[in-house]
Amino acid sequence: MTIAVVVTTKDPHRQSEALRAALGLTLRGARVEVVVDEPLLTPLAERSAAMLRSFGHTVGTDLPGAVARATAVEVWT
Repeated sequence: MTIAVVVTTKDPHRQSEALRAALGLTLRGARVEVVVDEPLLTPLAERSAAMLRSFGHTVGTDLPGAVARATAVEVWT
């Protein structure tokens, strides 16, 4: 299962929570693609994104591609 996590919030704490939630999804064996259209706003968000990338998950801005590959989409506003 591939889950696209789309993060559109401009709230730094909510953005961090979305990336932490994406990490949590990987614990259940899901493949995660995170789409973030804002720069990462907190050190926690940066660490979470780095951890996701180190596990081979995608963190970027390719919304159409991520949604096309996903079996489920989660949106954080």
